[in-house]
Amino acid sequence: MTLPSLQEVSIRAAVKNLRFGRNFIYRRSVKSTNDLAKTNALKGNPIPLVVTADEQTRGKGRMTRNWYSPRNKCILLTIVFPESPDDFKFGHYNFLVSLVIASAVESAAGLTVSFKWPNDILIGGKKICGTLSELITIEDGKRLIVTGMGLNVNIERNEFPEDIRDKATSLSIETGSIVDREKLFTDVIRTLNTLYSIWENRGIEPLFQQWMQKCSTVGKNVVIRTEKHYIDGLAEGINQDGSLILKDDAGKLHTIYAGDLEYVIND
Repeated sequence: MTLPSLQEVSIRAAVKNLRFGRNFIYRRSVKSTNDLAKTNALKGNPIPLVVTADEQTRGKGRMTRNWYSPRNKCILLTIVFPESPDDFKFGHYNFLVSLVIASAVESAAGLTVSFKWPNDILIGGKKICGTLSELITIEDGKRLIVTGMGLNVNIERNEFPEDIRDKATSLSIETGSIVDREKLFTDVIRTLNTLYSIWENRGIEPLFQQWMQKCSTVGKNVVIRTEKHYIDGLAEGINQDGSLILKDDAGKLHTIYAGDLEYVIND
């Protein structure tokens, strides 16, 4: 099915007066919105910066995986946030953007969203969105967080690569109808501005509590692949910095800051 591109003029007009939105880059096709955002930030583009595209040809997920993002069927979005404090936590940005996507999706489609640690957004146990945050340092020494997100909007089930077809879903699959990407994009940006303001004014606690209410990971048996090894056990909780507390079979507690998590289903 052929679907239309985003209309740059209309989406730019909808977000031009917002803190996140006035500095805005749109492309029909890019290798990666994260890469384009980092390049522009390093060149001195005003921050915060919003970058979106209708297609990515080399989008990236966790563990250097490719991110499937066909033309005109996703929300592909990268945010370059204002300067990060010295004690920044990647997990805080994950809380923020996950809640942004969840709010926009639940409003647009009436669907219930859950979160799987560290940064997967699910509907009915299937992944509908992932996020990826990176840290860059620009010329004046400022450290900036660059967070990309890819939301599956109007992808048909048979369009997904076979290896993820049973694990991924889209809004159109879940609702049975085509979703207006322009309206959804605008809702995402407006919600981002609202929730970021809450974070600035009230700290991370209210966002952390909202995120935990949607977290499906705590209490489940899991296996986690980190850069160095595999570890399995019971997900005991999530710390406010975004790290996961895991209890292994010997009863020892581990604090995991990043990794690839799968739920273990016992027969």
